[in-house]
Amino acid sequence: MLSDLPEENKTAAPEENVKLARILDEEDDSFCLEYPTGQGATTAMRLEASTYERALREARSYLGIGDDNRDEAGFLWQIV
Repeated sequence: MLSDLPEENKTAAPEENVKLARILDEEDDSFCLEYPTGQGATTAMRLEASTYERALREARSYLGIGDDNRDEAGFLWQIV
C-alpha cells in the first residue's frame, strides 16, 4: 500500500538490506507486530491499537522508525 506522504514511498537501493515487520490481524480483533531480531529470528508482540492505522503508528513508535523509514541505528524498515 502506498502512502499519501511522498517521503514514505521511497524505495531502498538494491544493495541495501531492508528489515521487514508485519502487522498481523488477530482473531480477537487485536493486532500483533512481528519483527526480526538481531539473531536472524523473529519475535512478536501484541499491540494495544484498535485500528490498523493506530497499529501502524504504534509499531513505528516501538521500533523507533522515523519519517524517513529508518530507525535510530539507520536501518531501513518496511512495515506490511
